[in-house]
Amino acid sequence: MLYILQGDEEFQRTNALKGLKQQLGEPSLVEINTTIMDGHKLRPEELLEACKAVPFLLPGRLVIVKGLLERVERGNQELQEVLLDYLPRLPATTWLILEEERAFGEAHPIIALARKLEQEGKAKVLTFEKLKGEKLNAWIRAKAEEKRVEITPQAIEELAAFVGNDLRVLDSELEKLAAYVNRSRPITREDVHAIVSYIREANVFAMVDALGRRNARKALRILRRLLNQGEHPLALLGMIVRQFRIMIMVKALLGKGYSAKQITQRLSLHPFVVEKAIRQAGNFSMEQLEAIYRRLLELDMEIKTGRTDASVALELLITALAV
Repeated sequence: MLYILQGDEEFQRTNALKGLKQQLGEPSLVEINTTIMDGHKLRPEELLEACKAVPFLLPGRLVIVKGLLERVERGNQELQEVLLDYLPRLPATTWLILEEERAFGEAHPIIALARKLEQEGKAKVLTFEKLKGEKLNAWIRAKAEEKRVEITPQAIEELAAFVGNDLRVLDSELEKLAAYVNRSRPITREDVHAIVSYIREANVFAMVDALGRRNARKALRILRRLLNQGEHPLALLGMIVRQFRIMIMVKALLGKGYSAKQITQRLSLHPFVVEKAIRQAGNFSMEQLEAIYRRLLELDMEIKTGRTDASVALELLITALAV
């Protein structure tokens, strides 16, 4: 059986592989019957040899190859010909899993072959791409149900806004939230604010808003509150750098005539983040944003090399930016 697990959504791809292993049998035996190969380096004969091996005490064995389709796409004609010839004759006891970190289109010769083999029940092509919008909200809802906890629509929106579409992090935060409410009541927006570490970005948004309005007093008040809560100055600087980088990209795309929806898709950001960035970017010219971004990077280097105290430097920077 041929399986192709492709796409940039690593968490779902990894879970699909985990599910296949569970289907095969007892974990210790599956481990014995698993061969993992680097598709960027293997020789065709090595792959054939691994696929021909007989399983031990299980109905099948796994051969997991990473990066093989990418190598074929780069023009390895010999490998392509071997695969096109051999894959239709793959032994029934071999589960060949081709794992790829990005999705390949139907024009890829191995994908095209796999589609034909799917019709014969000899292959499955599973594509996992980053979730956005309602699909992301639906995933959060389903994952909460899986964890036997209810979650309100407002809490779902808040999680998606501040964590984004990193499913591994979302899964971890949902687990914390489920424990926090003891699975005895629905997770609310307030619970998200109380527990989710990513909610601190909301304060960074507010701080950047204050900078844009040249309100140094409010920006400093937010900064000092975050520092008093134990946030590391470098972590805060990193989030500020990220926000100004997003504003630069958003402003550049707006200048090219992109809509908010198109920017969201182009940058793979949550609509909430894009809307905030559009509004915030309006407070600065592109020249100001680029100058601030350069200064932030310089400050990062000064702090890391010990040339300046991190907390003091951040306060001085915010005071200067708000002028």
